[in-house]
Amino acid sequence: MARVNIYEEQLRGLPKKERKALSREFARIQREDQQRRKKRTTIILRTSLITVGVALLAVGTLVTVNTVRAGLAGPANMASDGIVMVGDGTNVTATKSGALAVGQEPTPSVLDTTNGILTVVEYIDYSNADAATFETTNGAAIQGWVKQGYATLEIHPVALASTDGNDPGARAANAIACVANTSPDSVLAVHNALIADHATIASAGLSDADLVNLVTTAGVTDAAVSTCITSDGFANWVGDSTARAKSSVPNSSTTTLTSTPLVLVDGAAYTGAVGDQTAFQTFVTDTFTKNTPASTATPTRTPTP
Repeated sequence: MARVNIYEEQLRGLPKKERKALSREFARIQREDQQRRKKRTTIILRTSLITVGVALLAVGTLVTVNTVRAGLAGPANMASDGIVMVGDGTNVTATKSGALAVGQEPTPSVLDTTNGILTVVEYIDYSNADAATFETTNGAAIQGWVKQGYATLEIHPVALASTDGNDPGARAANAIACVANTSPDSVLAVHNALIADHATIASAGLSDADLVNLVTTAGVTDAAVSTCITSDGFANWVGDSTARAKSSVPNSSTTTLTSTPLVLVDGAAYTGAVGDQTAFQTFVTDTFTKNTPASTATPTRTPTP
């Protein structure tokens, strides 16, 4: 307003022609001033939008990275790439442990062959017929020893035939990992349910809904497990842990995993017929006797399942 008054005072008393010229010049100055203000506002607005966009992109990238990293991490309670089940004479529970971080190597379980407790380790592909036969034949005996406290059982779910992480064995292994991560004490029940449904897994496979129904029927009702199964939450870990087993088998008389079931008793691999219960129990007794002092109690060969 002050500028307008100054120009009006300057126009008074001037000839008409000069007043018109000055009026045009004043109008030009006003237009240029308005254009400069508009340009400044546009620049400020664009800068603000760019700043907000960069911030949103950074947040989105961080979320994406964290999501990808979470998918590459391992399940809790499987720091050895397997889950260890122990018994106290009444119940069977899982040994708890932290999850493997991204890029972290698993820590093999400690093998002690002199403490009077059998260490049984199973590498199992749930789509494999031999693995199902071994479990159907010997699973009840092994789990009976575990419940009575005579043995520990470490289950390593693998997917030897997997090429894309979506075959039946890989998806079953992912289901075990999902249960281990959230409801570890229920792993054995889900393991047994998968063995019981082996024929379906080996043929058409189980859909996400089928797997969710299977673990729910086995007693796992946590929604986090269902979400993990339907989103293939540990598919990357299944692939990585299988590759590690193919490269090296810790605490074992065999160096690499080539087929399942691979059953280790105090580190010694069982090489007998998967459907011969007598042969397996003889192998267990012989292995245990060789490693255990005579004064230590031995496991019964016919435990109560």
